[in-house]
Amino acid sequence: MTSLLEEIWWSGPAGLAGAALAPPLRLAELAFRAGAALRSALYSSGILRAARAGVPVVSIGNLAVGGAGKTPAAIAVARRLVARGRRVAVLSRGYGAARSDARVVSDGARLLLDAGEGGDEPVLVARRLPGAPVLCGPRRAELARTAVREHRADALLLDDGFQHRALARDLDVVVLDAANPFGNGRLLPAGPNREPRSALRRAGLVWLSRSDQATPAAVEALRALARAETGRDPVESRHAPVALVDAALAPAGGLDALRGRRVLLLAGIARPGGFRRTVASLGAEVAAEAIFPDHHRFVPGDLEGALRAADGARCELVVTTEKDAVRLPPAAAADPRVRAIRIEAEVVRGGDALESALDAALGAPAARPAPVGAEV
Repeated sequence: MTSLLEEIWWSGPAGLAGAALAPPLRLAELAFRAGAALRSALYSSGILRAARAGVPVVSIGNLAVGGAGKTPAAIAVARRLVARGRRVAVLSRGYGAARSDARVVSDGARLLLDAGEGGDEPVLVARRLPGAPVLCGPRRAELARTAVREHRADALLLDDGFQHRALARDLDVVVLDAANPFGNGRLLPAGPNREPRSALRRAGLVWLSRSDQATPAAVEALRALARAETGRDPVESRHAPVALVDAALAPAGGLDALRGRRVLLLAGIARPGGFRRTVASLGAEVAAEAIFPDHHRFVPGDLEGALRAADGARCELVVTTEKDAVRLPPAAAADPRVRAIRIEAEVVRGGDALESALDAALGAPAARPAPVGAEV
């Protein structure tokens, strides 16, 4: 179920309980805003220094927490870097994993960790980008050194990196969900945003995901914002379903296999509404749902409960996302009722701006690595 806090963030006031929470949340927001502004000022003034990797770094990030469509965008950008002949390594925080140390999720040849230890997004990226090393840990400058020295990377993709300023980058791409980019407009914890929208001035490129799910007026307003803050037209994409896979991410028939079938929606992602619309657009009837918090660590009982609920609602299939599938218990991979929908970011406008920005980032002269600045 959607939490009260998420309702406040994305849907506005939430009754008497929401009204009671508003004053303390806004007080906490003031403290968060002050801390974020101080940290930004320390980096902008040079008091805190960003380390350089010695190879081009492209960051994919966002302003709001969760659900912006960052992972499909990151995979799309990584593929474009690979197409340019680069050996790309992906650096991630690995949020939601049981471990928080520096670790290698994939060495480019083998998947070394599961979602429990590596994090669901890094494991999904590793599976979707064979040949690309994927490293996780809190200090991305340390990961960058490992990627360059031990994995021979000559380009780095910094996943969820817009606020991680301790590693210098040649291009900052900020992903906004065109259908709901800023929620209620407030910063954490009163709203979903980690920085105010004015932080887009640091970005080199804005990426509008789910542009097909927003009104023309809303998209045009975001285009104007992107041009004003970055000097470039934004990239615009839609979440395109491209394949149906089983819980082990192996092909499991065409997308038309969902048409006309009753399904249970299983999701542990931020803002599952977009996924719900995708499933419905494929002709499935969403007859029941099992919704969990973002990055939820599924246990066997979760899947068993979902399957019982599916039976009770006369559902033929349990449909989930790829990011959820990598977190399901191993037994789920053998259950023929579980299917996942593979989503890709299909660029529908602004492709030239993206290619130009990537060319500029890769053409920037490699800088001599500098000492790692303090990380806060």
